[in-house]
Amino acid sequence: MSNTNLEWIDLASLESEVRQHVLNQVERLIQNHPDANIDHDPYWLSAKCGNDKSSKLLVCITPDNEMVGYAPFFIHPSALSFQLFGISVYDYRIRRYCITATPLLAEGYQFLSSVLLEKLLITLRETIGDRDSLFGLGVEKSSNFGQFILKNSELRKHYQVLPYGQSYLRRLILLPKDFEAYLKGLGNSTRYEMRRALRLLEKNTEITTSYRVFTQPEEVVELLRLLQQVSIKTYQHQLLNLGINDNAENRYTLELAARKGWLRSLILFSNNEPIAFQHGFHYNKCFYLTHIGYDPAWAKWSVGTITHAYLIQNLIEVGAEKFDFYMVIMEAKRD
Repeated sequence: MSNTNLEWIDLASLESEVRQHVLNQVERLIQNHPDANIDHDPYWLSAKCGNDKSSKLLVCITPDNEMVGYAPFFIHPSALSFQLFGISVYDYRIRRYCITATPLLAEGYQFLSSVLLEKLLITLRETIGDRDSLFGLGVEKSSNFGQFILKNSELRKHYQVLPYGQSYLRRLILLPKDFEAYLKGLGNSTRYEMRRALRLLEKNTEITTSYRVFTQPEEVVELLRLLQQVSIKTYQHQLLNLGINDNAENRYTLELAARKGWLRSLILFSNNEPIAFQHGFHYNKCFYLTHIGYDPAWAKWSVGTITHAYLIQNLIEVGAEKFDFYMVIMEAKRD
């Protein structure tokens, strides 16, 4: 088929029957594409909408409604900060059109990646306003999308292309079939520290520790209250104004994630008081860690390490195959 017949359109603009047909193809693509992640899921994006936040799902389809490409964008208010000697002096308010990692192309159309990506960004340029920006989160430099952004000259006729922050190394754990195998795969010093931290707490008769994993919609109200109770004590909150807040928007998002079976949040307790947490979403056999935190008063007990160990053990038990850290970095970059 000639690539002149392939154009990107807003999924919402399609008639209901065609839209559902294409959406079914989107779901299959996400389940099977090696570059897909939770931020590609249209239901996940819809869960994050509200309070001036929205999503736009662009699809590239053939005349007979076969889907060729899929590019989901999460749209939210933000700002470009202008600094002088490291001090912010002015914020220019914008809207961000955010895409995580890369647009997805169907099998058999990778050879058209440059053409389709160029058409996608030109289509978007005709849509976005003067105070809008496109923002790529977690774009791998070596990927087709990363190389396109870095090297395509046509793109620079329509956009000012700038890096955002320093490059970072994405960290991913491939989980084994049992927890002991995971421990054996750690370095000697890391394994020793994890076992030492667990023994230290277990031997202290004045401290009773336990943990709880939250996954259900009816647990979300209690979960957010406990997460915020710890989060406000962390350096992320104190210095960077990051963390988890107990508000209606987060309740809506977590309840939808729980109904989909994605929510998984582990809180460590001491004498029934929350002291540490690791929070995220288990999606398509991959756990996306989005927030971590612990009470600084418990730092010497390595409660962050202990919480991580319990979460890894739980994830292995429920069949997770990967543990992805990069959402923790992304949460800081989203604002």
